[in-house]
Amino acid sequence: MSVDAMVAATPATRDRYVDALRVLALAGVIMGHYLMAVVTWAPGENVGFTNILAVEPWTRWMTLVLQVMPLFFAVGGFSHAIAWRSTARRHGGYADFVAARVGRLIRPALVYVGVWMVLGLVIGLLWPEQSAPILQILGQLLWFIGIYLIAAAFAPALLRAHERWGWRALATLVAAAALVDVLRLTEVADGVKWLNFAFVWLAIHQLGFFYADGVHEKLGPKRLGAAMLATGTIAIVLLTTLGPYGISMVSYEGEQLSNLAPPTVVLLAFGVAQAGVALLARDWATRKLERPRTWKAVIVGGSMAMTAFLWHFTALVGVNGLWWWLGPDTSPAGGTAAWWWSKLYLLVPYLGLVAALVLVFRRFERFPTPEIAGPRLWRTLVAALGVACGIVGMIGFAAVGFRGIAELYTVTVVGVPLNSVAACALVVASALLTTLAVRRASVAP
Repeated sequence: MSVDAMVAATPATRDRYVDALRVLALAGVIMGHYLMAVVTWAPGENVGFTNILAVEPWTRWMTLVLQVMPLFFAVGGFSHAIAWRSTARRHGGYADFVAARVGRLIRPALVYVGVWMVLGLVIGLLWPEQSAPILQILGQLLWFIGIYLIAAAFAPALLRAHERWGWRALATLVAAAALVDVLRLTEVADGVKWLNFAFVWLAIHQLGFFYADGVHEKLGPKRLGAAMLATGTIAIVLLTTLGPYGISMVSYEGEQLSNLAPPTVVLLAFGVAQAGVALLARDWATRKLERPRTWKAVIVGGSMAMTAFLWHFTALVGVNGLWWWLGPDTSPAGGTAAWWWSKLYLLVPYLGLVAALVLVFRRFERFPTPEIAGPRLWRTLVAALGVACGIVGMIGFAAVGFRGIAELYTVTVVGVPLNSVAACALVVASALLTTLAVRRASVAP
C-alpha cells in the first residue's frame, strides 16, 4: 500500500498524536546522541570518546529537553494496552501479544547485531586496541530495547492490575522505586538499585494505560497536563535542591549519582512532567496532524524510526571517523566555539549517512503480524522464555558491545558474566522462541 493510500485509509478513531510522539521521541534520541558526543584525538594518541555533559556542566540542563525516552515508554504503555485488548478480543494469548510486539523490536535489532558481530570480529582482529572503545560504544544503544522488552513482557499483567486497582497499581510502582532509592542512598542494600530499571520505567509505562482509558478526556488534557507538569516539576526541584540528585537526565562519566543508570525517582518525576507537557500540546498537535501532509510525514517517519534508531550510532562513528581522517591533526576541545561549529557542519553528512543506512536496512522493520495461535500454557512459557532471552541479550550488548569477540571479552552484569557471543546467542534464541510460540501446526489437505 502506498503512503497516500495509508493516509486516506487512516480511520478517524486512530490517535495520530501517539504515532507522532513515538517518532518525535526516537528522533530526539538520534539528535541528542549526536549533540552530546565528544570525540578526541591528537598525534600519537588513540581516538577517545566522552560526553559534553562531563565537560561543560551547563549542558546538563539541556537533557531536560533532549531526554525523551520517558515519553517513548509512556506512549508504549498506550500501545501495549490497545494491542493486548485487541489480542484478547480476537481470542489470542500472551504468546500472540509477544510475537507481535517483541517481533517488531527483535527482528531489526537482530540484523543490526548480525552485521556488527561480523564487522566487530574483523575490526577487532585488525586493530584490537584502537577499536575496543568504539566497538563497545556501538552496543550501548541496545540498553533501550532490553528495558523496553521488560515493559512489553509485563504489559498484560500490569494492565490487569491497572484495570483492577487503577491508580493504586501505579502508586505501588512509585513507592517501590522510592524505596529502592532510599535503600540505595542509605547504603543499606546498594545492590537493589538495579531493580529501578524495572520499577521506574514500568511506572512511566503505566501512565500510558490511563491515556488508553481516556482519563485525559474525562479530566481535560490541558487541566491534567498542567497538573502533571506542576507535580513533576515540583518533585524535581525538591529532589535536586534538598536531596542528593543532580539535574542531568542522562548519564555521564564522573557523576556522583546517575539519574538514568540505574533510574531514580528524579527520572520518574521527569517522566510525569514530560507526559504533562505532551498533554498540554495534544489539542494543538492533533489539529495539525489532521492535515494530509503532516500525517504523511508521521507515517513515513514511523515506518523507519526503529531502523534509524538502531543505525544512528553507526552513522555517528562513521562521520566522526571521516572527520578524524580528513580533518585537523588535533580535535577541538569539547565545548569550545570550534567544537560547536563542527557540530553544525557535520550535521548534514551525519543525517545523510543515517538516511542511507535507513534505505539499506528499513526492509527488516516491516514485520507482518502473525495469525492468532490462541492461549496455551506451553505457548505462554515459550514466549516468556523468549522475552527473557531478549532482555538479557540486549542488556549484555549494552554492557560489552561488540568488543573482543574473538577473545570473548567478558563483563559482569548484576553478577552474570556476559560476552558478545553469549549475548548474540540469546538474541537469536529470543527471535526463534517468540516465533515458535505462535507457530501453528500445518494441516494436510
